[in-house]
Amino acid sequence: MAPGEEDGRKRGSQGGRGGGNGKRRKQWRGRQKFEKNRKRGKANEWQQDVNPGKRKERYDSRSQTPAYGGKHSTYDVKPFQLTNASFEEYYKAQNILAESEWEEFLETLRRQLPATFRINSSGNFAKAIRDKLKNEICTKIESMMEEGITADGKEELQPLKPLAWYPDENGWQIQFSRNQIRKLEALTDFHEFLKRETEAGNITRQETASMIPPFFLDVKPSSTVLDTCAAPGSKTFQLLEMIHAQTTKDGGIPEGYVVANDSDTKRCNLLTHQTKRMASPCLIVTNHEGQRFPVIKKDDDSEVMMFDRILCDVPCSGDGTLRKAPDLWRRWNCGMGIGLHKLQLQIAMKACRLLQVGGRLVYSTCSLNPVENEAVVAEILRLTDGSFELLDVSDHLPELKRRPGLKTWRVKDKIGWIENYAELEALEGETGEQRRRSVARSCFPDAASDAFPLERSSRILPHDANTGGFFVAVFKKLSEYPKQKKSETPKPAKKEEPSEEKNDGHASGGRRWRGIEPVVPVNDEEVKKSLREFYGIERENFDIEKSFVSRTPPGTLPKRIYYVSDSVRKILDEDSKQDMRVTSVGVKIFEKQSNKRVKTPYRITQEGLPAILPLMTKQIFRPTLEEFVTLLRERSLVIPEAPPGLEPEEGEEAPAEGASYIKQKHMLERPSVKSEDTLEQLRSVNMGCCIAMMRDEDAKRFGFVFNGKPLSISCWRGTITVNLLTNTNETDQLLEKFPEELRGERKKRSHANKYDRKEEDAKEEEDAKEEEDAKEEEDAKKEETLCL
Repeated sequence: MAPGEEDGRKRGSQGGRGGGNGKRRKQWRGRQKFEKNRKRGKANEWQQDVNPGKRKERYDSRSQTPAYGGKHSTYDVKPFQLTNASFEEYYKAQNILAESEWEEFLETLRRQLPATFRINSSGNFAKAIRDKLKNEICTKIESMMEEGITADGKEELQPLKPLAWYPDENGWQIQFSRNQIRKLEALTDFHEFLKRETEAGNITRQETASMIPPFFLDVKPSSTVLDTCAAPGSKTFQLLEMIHAQTTKDGGIPEGYVVANDSDTKRCNLLTHQTKRMASPCLIVTNHEGQRFPVIKKDDDSEVMMFDRILCDVPCSGDGTLRKAPDLWRRWNCGMGIGLHKLQLQIAMKACRLLQVGGRLVYSTCSLNPVENEAVVAEILRLTDGSFELLDVSDHLPELKRRPGLKTWRVKDKIGWIENYAELEALEGETGEQRRRSVARSCFPDAASDAFPLERSSRILPHDANTGGFFVAVFKKLSEYPKQKKSETPKPAKKEEPSEEKNDGHASGGRRWRGIEPVVPVNDEEVKKSLREFYGIERENFDIEKSFVSRTPPGTLPKRIYYVSDSVRKILDEDSKQDMRVTSVGVKIFEKQSNKRVKTPYRITQEGLPAILPLMTKQIFRPTLEEFVTLLRERSLVIPEAPPGLEPEEGEEAPAEGASYIKQKHMLERPSVKSEDTLEQLRSVNMGCCIAMMRDEDAKRFGFVFNGKPLSISCWRGTITVNLLTNTNETDQLLEKFPEELRGERKKRSHANKYDRKEEDAKEEEDAKEEEDAKEEEDAKKEETLCL
């Protein structure tokens, strides 16, 4: 029966003829409507891909082919129209390239964007991944090309090669798109490699031009960085790599931090998911409009949080992304850039306000439009009145092909070309008023912009290096500048909605944001004591209350505990009024577990292991190389001895010593700990979360020493086994780093888990009962025959 069907029948029986109230009620028809919709067939579309003016045309921006609505779809499927007369007219008038290059430029924009990715330079396996790409994957693709193997029976395979401009060969490119790599049989192994390493945080799939802006920020481990419009998080991940780049050798925590901000709550969640692979305690994720990012102040009104590096990758029309979003061809119009110009300027000016003297600001867009690029840069220089310098970065990344910024440009709205703002002011009537409201004075070049060195900015054109389109400008703050006059300050399009609640005691005064719990220190003495005693956190001068935080209200046992750096904790403490809407902070190191036989209610997460491992002195065992590899492969090892101090539950017998402790026959067939040295270590490892750490000689032999510690992995010691607390993809990518002769093959278990055993036992009982019934029936027939 469908949900609600029973209620519908009751309503029908009461409201039909002969009902108690004498009135006829309409019966519930939900089931019929469901069946009708199901048979009709749903169109596979995104809302943004539907042309509201012409319902017959549908486009799918996820691939280069039009969306298909299914057998019963009423839509007429049309191929992408990869032309736009307005686009061509507008950019020809801007002179962004020579006339002789125009056809090559358009032809490149109509081709699919190649797939690109970069290696996490501060990751544990950066060198191993580079070597695998050069020595195995590239060689394999080249051999397939020599054999004449095609990608889909038609298209020739293309080589995988490093980006010439990216430092240390950490950026890579292949001509095929992401969709093609996923579908092509010849590239199946390469696709699986990309998926596995991406999930482990060792590589990030990112468009080439998008990788550029963080390099111009010149981030150091001590830098305080703000990413104003951070989602989806690929550039934030780069910034975190740079923060941690020089501290990975000694395992220290950087002094700097990154504040990643985005105006959309859902995109903040995406940002958190993207950056958690970096497992950094130096990260704060906030949810504010970029132009309204709060200025944190002390009680004496002095400012606390100023940044020495700010990335403004602002919202834009995105016509530099035509290669990966071909549906933009039909939607593009010259009013898109004008409509975003004011917002872009507001965000950039807020960033100028938050930047320290001597700091760097990078302004970037994925647009080719000078109204969104040079016009904003010129207005920043004009409003800051000599306090900011536009830097010449032509010597940075010398292999990167780029074009200088424009000194002059033209402005066009939906009605037509406008030569200057004086022409706009001269227009009369309602039309003139509407055009003046939409087109700001700062959109136009003038004598002041002509004097600025706008050629120091950089425009990336798609046909120069087979990329998307992009624009970058780098500023340095020389001094503080006078506040803007009210007439010069662009008014925001809408006011940020108030979302405050009265303080209910969850935070130490001030306010808290609706739907977001405040960040509070872990100050429960029992929790602190259990963590110290169970995991042996004994380092001097380490204060759990200072470094561990949670999002659980005081008085309640925290569900998750996060580790934050000293600099991040200082910012959280000084934000006593909770002006920042913090959606995520630090790295998750502990999660609550419910096993009452364990002496602490918390287990260690694998992502937080690098942060907590240097503090631990207990719950660590070091298996032999064979046992460690077997644990990675099989995800479990049998321990023939009971954990120390294990008390039997009610109705259980006291655990016996030796092999007789294990009673289940199928457990004896599984891989087990055999080394006496490892067993001796496990005799001091209590039931609960523990760490399997490679022995020093094995780690050095295979190059698995990271941050001064051998490769380690989070496990759970049960009554009989020790099991991994990581997902299969993560262990598989670790296993792949070992020599092939050591990996072995995963054994097929006769009983995967207790639920399978129960099902098998029940099936055996059922089969036995059927045999017994059949035998009884046969005996009854024999007896009947004898009687006859």
